[in-house]
Amino acid sequence: MKHRLSASTVVLVVAALVVTGAVYAEDEKLVTSWGVPDLQGTWDYRSITPLERPAEFGDKATLTAEEAAALEQRRREARAAREAQGGSDVDPSQGDVDVGYNSFWLDLGDKVSGTMRTSLVIDPPNGRLPKMTDGAIRRVNERYALWGQPPAGPEERNSYERCIIGFNAGPPMTPGAYNNMMEIFQSPGYVAIMTEMINDHRVIPTDGREHADESMRFWKGDSSGVWEGDTFVVTTKNYTEHTAYRGTGPNLILTERFTRTGSDALLYEYTVDDPESFEAPWTSALEMRRSDDPVLEYACHEGNRAMTLMLRGARHREQQGTAEDGKDWLASWYGGQNRVDAAREALEAAKEEQDQ
Repeated sequence: MKHRLSASTVVLVVAALVVTGAVYAEDEKLVTSWGVPDLQGTWDYRSITPLERPAEFGDKATLTAEEAAALEQRRREARAAREAQGGSDVDPSQGDVDVGYNSFWLDLGDKVSGTMRTSLVIDPPNGRLPKMTDGAIRRVNERYALWGQPPAGPEERNSYERCIIGFNAGPPMTPGAYNNMMEIFQSPGYVAIMTEMINDHRVIPTDGREHADESMRFWKGDSSGVWEGDTFVVTTKNYTEHTAYRGTGPNLILTERFTRTGSDALLYEYTVDDPESFEAPWTSALEMRRSDDPVLEYACHEGNRAMTLMLRGARHREQQGTAEDGKDWLASWYGGQNRVDAAREALEAAKEEQDQ
């Protein structure tokens, strides 16, 4: 695990390439034997650059080299301090029963993205996500409220906990706590992407074919790609209602762009377009770095093997009449009871407002 678009969007992406010095000469470009850009290799997308721009940066879109170095040094010092204290932020009363993760298992990286931007979000230009719709907020709160109660069956436990989908594997792929690697394979007519997280994979046709009928839904959506110059553009839709990304719904249309910007650099951009969830589309950009490390097998049985025990525990508490007394149904990794309580309060407030 520790191995290791709008016109404004176009302008921002070009600026990012110039800042990184990533644009390389025509004769240096890597191509496959059948004449398309070569994206193949293992790519590391660890980054300490936050998704949204911190308030401290105001309107500042990019970092200087000195600012980036200082930020990276602070991150290394903070990690060293946590490790010196035992490396765990878990409530001692919960111990390994809760999540049991400490710094040994975490691999967030210690470098800012090669774009040198203050956020991964490049559009809107302020580096912040657009507001979520009321419907999306309600949907997210309903989900957390459900996870915080005794489960009637496995369907009421979240898919991340059961390792059905990964929290950073996507699509879209985003830096996370660990397993920030992916590998790209190519053959004539197809591009395959395998992520380290969950050992997930997508086999994407490159002929821009029509998507499956909307009645067909997929955990990772239905992807179709096409080459636009040196960039491989992938459109994904037909998600299930269980594969929400930052509050998106099943009708999300995701557009990903993969551009080889150097022998060791891959620019990855994605645009989230979901009017049912966000008031406007938004775009993120991240420079991935080529790695010589192999992508190791990901094995996860946290929720799979423990599911019968969780359900037995819920039934036992029901028999004892104490099912609703539990405050430990949602692990602290996902916000714990505080997140559950906040979701329930928001739902109750919305209901009261509707009844007035």
